[in-house]
Amino acid sequence: MAGQKLSPRQKMIGMMYLVLTALLALNVSKEIINAFVTINDSLEVTVKNLTGKNAQAYAAFDKQMQNDTAKTEPFFKKAQIVKKQCEDLDKYVAALKEELIRTTDKMEAGAKMIPLREMKAQDNYDEPTRIMCGDKQDGRGHKATELKTKIDGFKKSVIAALDPADRDKFSKRLDELFNTKDPSGKEAEDGKKTWEMANFYHNPVVATVALLSKVQSDIKNAESEIVGHLLSAINAADFKFDTLAPKVIAPSSYVIEGQEYSADIFLAAMSSTSDPEITVGGSALTVEGGVGMYKVRASGVGEKKYAGFIKVKKPDNTYETYPFESSYIVAKPSASVAADKMNVIYIGVPNPITVSVPGVPDEKVKAVPSGFSLTPDPKAGRGHFIADAKGQPGEGKVTVTADFNGRPMQMGEFRFRLKRIPDPVAKIGGKKDGNIPKSALAAQQGIIPTMENFDFELYPKVLSFKMSRYGKGRDPIEKSAESGALTGDMKSIIEQSRAGDKILFEYIKVSMPDGTTRTVNSIPLTVQ
Repeated sequence: MAGQKLSPRQKMIGMMYLVLTALLALNVSKEIINAFVTINDSLEVTVKNLTGKNAQAYAAFDKQMQNDTAKTEPFFKKAQIVKKQCEDLDKYVAALKEELIRTTDKMEAGAKMIPLREMKAQDNYDEPTRIMCGDKQDGRGHKATELKTKIDGFKKSVIAALDPADRDKFSKRLDELFNTKDPSGKEAEDGKKTWEMANFYHNPVVATVALLSKVQSDIKNAESEIVGHLLSAINAADFKFDTLAPKVIAPSSYVIEGQEYSADIFLAAMSSTSDPEITVGGSALTVEGGVGMYKVRASGVGEKKYAGFIKVKKPDNTYETYPFESSYIVAKPSASVAADKMNVIYIGVPNPITVSVPGVPDEKVKAVPSGFSLTPDPKAGRGHFIADAKGQPGEGKVTVTADFNGRPMQMGEFRFRLKRIPDPVAKIGGKKDGNIPKSALAAQQGIIPTMENFDFELYPKVLSFKMSRYGKGRDPIEKSAESGALTGDMKSIIEQSRAGDKILFEYIKVSMPDGTTRTVNSIPLTVQ
């Protein structure tokens, strides 16, 4: 099963395996058995190293998928097929090794697996021969044949996943690594005329396990070569440009009057060793590294167009000319400052405000408040602030400036009305007046102040209120509470009410988020 293109370490291990197998035929002593154990240990280290190398390749594939899914996905899918086929064959071989060790050493069911070095029956060849070759003269029909079938299926599946251009290359490589042909000529000496007999007949368990470890090493080596090829093919398939096109790139096509407009004008796919000639409006630009810099002072509001030509020298020393045109917009200084809630600033609550200047990055815009404080809102991101007003109603403003290449420019002042938070509406059982069933009223816990038609989420607190009951032929009853909850006495009065009784909740005092205490609406109800 030895292949080519192996590392010096793998070649040495393969050579040692062949020599030791030949020595086994001469019934060489315990030292040869120990040598096979050492070879198996080395092969298992190789398998571990190749597994790590392959994991790095798959990680690189995952990164390429994140960067450019469309380009990477065809190669990624092929790599996943190869990975699955290699994992399946590797797991089968690992299970076969474990079966050989457990059966040969007569390990109890459920016993912890031991390494080859700790086996007692390392020189036993009857059990591995029975498992792998049975008692037929050709050794077919047992585990060796099953392994051969799986190897051949593995090679076909892997080759089928590749593009036609790669199949011939890797078909030969896989046949080199996994040669499952029956021996012929001198290779068929001693009557071992089948692949099964040549590889597994009358070999001690250490030699058989070492050979299976080499199969695992070859699996990982094949996986490494194919997946590495697929990974490198991603960029190899990139489109090679064979056309030329003029490009104009400006940091911004929107500039403020008085600012400087700038743009990079260049020819895509240009040669870095031969600068083109670039002209705009008949004037030549300075060109460095294939890029011409166009600058003009913006004046006059509106769209400004410009055009020019790019001349490129061809290999025959003639010139090809490419026309281009572009435009930019000149605008008066402007800015936008908007209160996110009803275009006013309410005293005592956090008011979201958005500040922006068209065409200017948020980090280069500065807002200075007057009459209230303004702090960045980290949850909303750049350009978003929280305005906090205190004291009495009145007026405030925000002055906005923008940084243009290190020069601050005032973009405008924006005034806001500072208003008091409106009174909440007191309700009980969802009602602020009208009829209510006695059972529904008795089930309530207390009075709830609600901010109706107000965009802010505020939760005022009831500090106290008075409840009165009036009924035909009955004396009025009044009770007071020092919170928003109904007292026990109040609930008893409600339970004793009759249809038609009037119950009035009044003198309702509410603590507001702005620190004020307010007396809100009364709640007149009629018991049903």
